[in-house]
Formats: sequence, C-alpha cells, structure tokens
Amino acid sequence: MSGRRGPASGGHSARYRRRGPKNGAHGPRVPRPAVAERLETVELLLSGSVSDAGGLWSRATAWILRIALEQSVDELWLRVAPALVRCPMRAQLIALRAFAGPDIAARVAVLWAALSRAAHHHDYELAPSVTELRRWCEQTLALATELEAVAAHRG
Repeated sequence: MSGRRGPASGGHSARYRRRGPKNGAHGPRVPRPAVAERLETVELLLSGSVSDAGGLWSRATAWILRIALEQSVDELWLRVAPALVRCPMRAQLIALRAFAGPDIAARVAVLWAALSRAAHHHDYELAPSVTELRRWCEQTLALATELEAVAAHRG
C-alpha cells in the first residue's frame, strides 16, 4: 500500500474516471450503479449482511451515501446543464440554488458536508452511528427523489 492519500488518478474522483486500459486507450465506459442500487448496498451494510467489511463498514456506508448524493446531482445536471457535471462539487452546490431552489440546495449542501466529514477518519472522532447513517440514508433517498422531480420538470 502506498502512502498516497486521495484518488489514485491525479486527483479526480471516481465518478470522472474511465475504467479500462491504462495505456492511454479509451475503452467503453462501464455503467455505474444506479442511485437505488447504491442505497440497497447501504441497507446491506446497515443490516450487517456484509460480513467482510470489518470495522470500516460505517465509513464505507457514509462514502456510498455521498457518492449516491453526488450522482443524484450529476443526473440533474445531465438533464438541465451538462457542463456543470465537470465542476467541483462545491461549485455545483452553489449552482444548485438556481436550478432546484434554496431549500433543496441547502439540504443537499448540509447532507453532503455531513457525509464528507463522516467518511474521513480522524483519530479524535467516533465513526458515525447506525442511527446517523440511517437518517442520512433516508435524507439521501428523499433528496434523490426531489432532484429527479426537478430534472423532470426542467428537462
């Protein structure tokens, strides 16, 4: 294991990476799991059905929830403003106010910040509790549904 922190592909998150040959050839994109599939995985982790996650399950759950939330935002952008998908998430959260309204944008921003904080390990903080993770899962599902409705209305 290297001592490197963060994504292995030069700082870009996994949602921008292509899977395939590393020799510079661009292969076909591998379809990513749907938001619903990610939330099903979260339920498996929360129920204890995934036994090989060890002590990492709670932070892994927070990461999956954050990815699902980001994917929901991406899906909105792909329908209403495709260029925004390439912007950093903080910029997307600012733009979200104009497209989804201040209430939804604020709720997405607060949840994204909470998931980001929970997903990173700090020696002085406890891992997120099952109660927190369940609440964040419910919020992620609700916001994904609301963002889908915004996309359908505006698209």
